Amino acid sequence: MEWRSVFKLIPVPVFYTDDMPEIVGGQAKGAIIRIRPRYYSDEGIHQHELAHVELFWAIFGLKVFVAAVSKTFRIWNEARAYRVQMRYPDAFGQYLLLDTAAARLAGPHYGFGLTLEQAKDWIRE
Repeated sequence: MEWRSVFKLIPVPVFYTDDMPEIVGGQAKGAIIRIRPRYYSDEGIHQHELAHVELFWAIFGLKVFVAAVSKTFRIWNEARAYRVQMRYPDAFGQYLLLDTAAARLAGPHYGFGLTLEQAKDWIRE
């Protein structure tokens, strides 16, 4: 485990574990981050998950309720996190491309029912 922070103030625990759905590299649940050990050096994934935690704290935990009832909010939140992730390199120094991020956002994992072009539009905003 290590610690990151949001707003340069709130400590965020980061656990390195494979105990999560096979399709994901990392997850933020509330104010806790879990990342697969093989992505330990992937700053993009770390920043993606920190973006989720930042929003969690920014609206004092109401995100959980809103996300449960609002598909639009969930899409916006994931697209926002992908925009953040695209600004940071992975463990190999590569940056996430818009096409790759959009394919993930439009993929079956999220269940949003987006086309690739719709996902790109969400991420570009």
